[in-house]
Amino acid sequence: MKVAIVGFGFNAEKAHVPVYRDRSDIHLTAVVDPVTSRRAAALRQYADIRVYEQFNDLLEEYSSEIDIIDICLPNAFHVESIKQALAADKHVLCEKPLVLNKAEYYELVNIANERKRILYPCHNYKFAPSIVHAAYLINSGEIGIPLFASFNIFGVGFQPGVRGKDKELSGGGIMIDHGLDAISVAQTLFGGFPQRISAHTRSFNETNSQLEDVAVFCLDWENKLINISVSSLGSIPKAYYRIQGTEGEISIENNDVFLSVKDKPVQHIFVPTYFDDPGHTNWFNGLIENFLDCANNPNTEPFSLMEAGLVLEIAEKASHSSNNGGSWMGIEFTTKSLQMVG
Repeated sequence: MKVAIVGFGFNAEKAHVPVYRDRSDIHLTAVVDPVTSRRAAALRQYADIRVYEQFNDLLEEYSSEIDIIDICLPNAFHVESIKQALAADKHVLCEKPLVLNKAEYYELVNIANERKRILYPCHNYKFAPSIVHAAYLINSGEIGIPLFASFNIFGVGFQPGVRGKDKELSGGGIMIDHGLDAISVAQTLFGGFPQRISAHTRSFNETNSQLEDVAVFCLDWENKLINISVSSLGSIPKAYYRIQGTEGEISIENNDVFLSVKDKPVQHIFVPTYFDDPGHTNWFNGLIENFLDCANNPNTEPFSLMEAGLVLEIAEKASHSSNNGGSWMGIEFTTKSLQMVG
């Protein structure tokens, strides 16, 4: 399949392009970016690709040669670009968050269904090797019935523009950034959906109080409690996960997975994951595998599209909960909320 990238920033250059370069089943053939230096950067890596200043120019001149549009623009520009891509009958990859409100979300899902195209948000934490291995251990019954989980994710600021300092571009702070990642991890590990949330969010940034930089929230998730802390105040990126069950627990710290089962020695499994690498190139390959399965198999549903709706619901209810002293708020989003693409 042939892919065009719209927005040649950090994620495109450091995470997406290296994977495209190493695969034989997907080929980067065009890049769109309004900034001359970014188009030049794309040409330095791919001398034979086409580059365009405007997305419309690509669609008018080269649309018949493209199967997939990969959108890596600032968050505020996702909706219109996705609409253009779907209208041109292209499958769509889009960097997270997919959109910034539920009305936009359901509109795009309906368009994708009508056009019979795959709309796939890039929720890459689902493909982090240590998370995938932990899901395997849980599903194998190694820790019995999961009861409680604690996730702690510490970032270093926001990525400017995309999930950054300008709320008009980013649409929000840490909840739609690392909060999204934590929710995706929970869904990957446990399946299903949460029923309610209690949350506290804060902005400690004196220059921009509109964007929350710390969020602490608890999810009542189908007979499990999941406590999540996310922050953009770290000095280095770090992520810690702990899952406790009736028979043991799993702990994850970067490349190290520890399995503790009652009356047995602790097992240490080294799983190269590199949470501290902001590009996460090795995760994107798994994401592309799943995306291509969805594009080639009409019976395959993109879980990340469901998660995109779930994240919007949780972020909205987290804000309401925080504004009401952390009161529990019900979450209505379930698989029945959405007719999936397929």
